[in-house]
Amino acid sequence: MSGDPLLERARALLIRTMTFYRDDPRTSTWLRGRLERLDQPLRIAVSGRVKAGKSTLINALVGAELAPTDAEERTQVSTFYQYGPEPKILVHTPHGAVQNVPVTTLDTGTIRDLQHWRPDEVSRLVIESPTPGLQAITLIETPGVASAAVQETGRSALAQILSEADAVLYLTRYPRQTDLQFLQSVNELQTARCVPINTIVAFSRADETGSGGTEALEAAERIADRYRNDPTLRSFAQHLIPVIGLLGQAVATMTDDDFMALHNVARLPQNDQDALLLSADRFINSTMESTPGPARQRLLERFGHYGVVRALTLIRSGATERKKLQSALLDESGLNLLQETVHQQFVERQDALRARSALLAVDMVSRANPRPGVQQLRGEFERLLANAHEWNELRLLSALDSGQVRFTRPLQTEAKRLLGASGSAPHARLGREETALAVDLADEAAAALSRWREQAVNPLHDRPHRDAVRTVLRSCERLIIHQTHGPQQPQTPQQQNPQRQHSAHGQHGSAGQHGSAGQHSSSGQHSSAGQHSSAGQHSSSGQHSSSGQHGSAGQQGSTGAHGTSAQRGAHSQPGPQRSQQGHPQRHHHPQSGQPQSSPGAHARD
Repeated sequence: MSGDPLLERARALLIRTMTFYRDDPRTSTWLRGRLERLDQPLRIAVSGRVKAGKSTLINALVGAELAPTDAEERTQVSTFYQYGPEPKILVHTPHGAVQNVPVTTLDTGTIRDLQHWRPDEVSRLVIESPTPGLQAITLIETPGVASAAVQETGRSALAQILSEADAVLYLTRYPRQTDLQFLQSVNELQTARCVPINTIVAFSRADETGSGGTEALEAAERIADRYRNDPTLRSFAQHLIPVIGLLGQAVATMTDDDFMALHNVARLPQNDQDALLLSADRFINSTMESTPGPARQRLLERFGHYGVVRALTLIRSGATERKKLQSALLDESGLNLLQETVHQQFVERQDALRARSALLAVDMVSRANPRPGVQQLRGEFERLLANAHEWNELRLLSALDSGQVRFTRPLQTEAKRLLGASGSAPHARLGREETALAVDLADEAAAALSRWREQAVNPLHDRPHRDAVRTVLRSCERLIIHQTHGPQQPQTPQQQNPQRQHSAHGQHGSAGQHGSAGQHSSSGQHSSAGQHSSAGQHSSSGQHSSSGQHGSAGQQGSTGAHGTSAQRGAHSQPGPQRSQQGHPQRHHHPQSGQPQSSPGAHARD
């Protein structure tokens, strides 16, 4: 919606930082790697406690058995699973060397052997696969928290890997103090604290909750619901989802043989099925001609006891087709909900998460390597951080989705839509068709602003809800600004030379100037002093100078006070700050020589 998106502003600051440290090869190379990442698929780190089921859940999310699964914790090396046109394994050493392991297929045994190498021998593995599930995301499997690898290299090494990810999927059987301490260490830097929108906590192995059995998932959901209201955990993650990773992996990779074996067992009389399911030994070793013992053992290993019981129940209830059974079991496993949440929280918001990663890199470098002139970079960083309304929207969307903030149903639906849950384009935020007229969008935005202003003075709202209302109001104001002024259009020759235009009636020659009373100045338009008019300021007739200045310095109106008639008549367009001669004002960085906008150029954008 903005003409200068958050990601592009973060990219520009990262480039200036890289230029500022150009005489430091190590730092500039590291920053260049962060810059290249902005155009790569989103990186999601899958981390958690030892034996939390990280490999199993990765396979479930990808829809293929790539990550080796073992009965014991054996992952010593961080492993990157990413898309590639053909199978490939790359071994990165701590000294920067990269070795290509020749393979024609990706065998889990080969990957398992490489993961057993010591961290001082191998810094990371990169597994490339043509699996469609990896086209939009790259998954990073980390050693378990409190594992031997982490104890040997230090927790900071694991935190470093997580800092290279744009988002985190954290797995735990049950939240413990170790989990909270780790999540807190990941969010120590200022950028991470300001943007706690990149973490989802999954209660993995939910089928083992309590005494297990058919009620295990419901018990896991009750635990998750209790922790969703925990203020400490809520400060790091707003989504806590129970999931049965083993069942999800089995369903995502189900074969025809698996389905037929389940179908044959389901044909048995109910009493015989109950007898088979009394124990694993009975299920495997009982005599059954239609399904041999090895086939039943495979079912138990792949689906688990809970998964087999649920599959048989669903088949008896009418899920007699493979696709229908898979769909029902995906819901049972919690994988559907997890995938939907990952898509909504991470994939659909990847630009904001990439901007977060870029600013995190600037924050880390400027703190770790201060030098004369770095304060100007820090100032730009602070301004960008303070005006990143996109992050406020994402935090509130997460709170609305997780139930931490609740409005009445109509307001809840409208708030999510205005915040961009249905798309970031103005027509999507306003619930209109793509072909809707600009004047209709402006009217709808003004009406939404009016409704949410009423909520701003509602005495029944507590502080979290008042903060939420302010965020929605800001989104409404930005919509109105966008509809009032529209995207910047190419200038005509007359607009590029305002000195050549003359009018005896006080009309203006430069693009974005107004001639009628009651029209609005765009957020970000400047007077000769470089000051901004806030959303909804009014310029009165006769207050315009021939150079296109809008009102006197410091003149302000009420925030967002737009009239419908003014919205229909406004034709101003945002543009770069100009001097009285009509030329853009540019400032140069004292170290890098990179041109920068005036310090006021980021205010309220």
